[in-house]
Amino acid sequence: MSAVSEQYAVALFALAREKKQIDEVEDAFSSFLDALGEEERTFFLHPRMKKADKKDIVKASSLPELFRDFLFVTIDNSRFDELENIFKRYRQLKANMHKILHVKVYSKKPLDDQRIKTLKQEYENRYNRQVTLENHVDKDIVGGLRFEFDGKVVDDTINHVLNQLKSRLTK
Repeated sequence: MSAVSEQYAVALFALAREKKQIDEVEDAFSSFLDALGEEERTFFLHPRMKKADKKDIVKASSLPELFRDFLFVTIDNSRFDELENIFKRYRQLKANMHKILHVKVYSKKPLDDQRIKTLKQEYENRYNRQVTLENHVDKDIVGGLRFEFDGKVVDDTINHVLNQLKSRLTK
């Protein structure tokens, strides 16, 4: 994630928090990104399209004023291409505010309910946050688990250990 998308997300989140519109802005942001097709994306990203024309399109939509003004800023500063990263960071800021930690767990086969409950409890105790745990099956994993959260990756898979060993042996 770029420093630019970080700055925009923090600024938007701060304004949304101040105006008590965090959820409203998130919903509008999500809906806007979902509605953007390839043709619309090309229009907004094309350097020869006038910024005024781009803003007219945004004005015509029924978006909350704060989010609409935010889109105007991204258009004025030619940062429309950063929207997806800004949105991801915005969601992270919201989760942090509510002390929620989203953890993705990758395993060779689906984890049973007891294992998920145990892992969730471990992460809640370690990070003092409410944890949501999402299990993803990755058939390429030989054994072990890989965790992704807050931009971090904790790889406790056999694949990772074997790759490290291979790397050391070939040096």
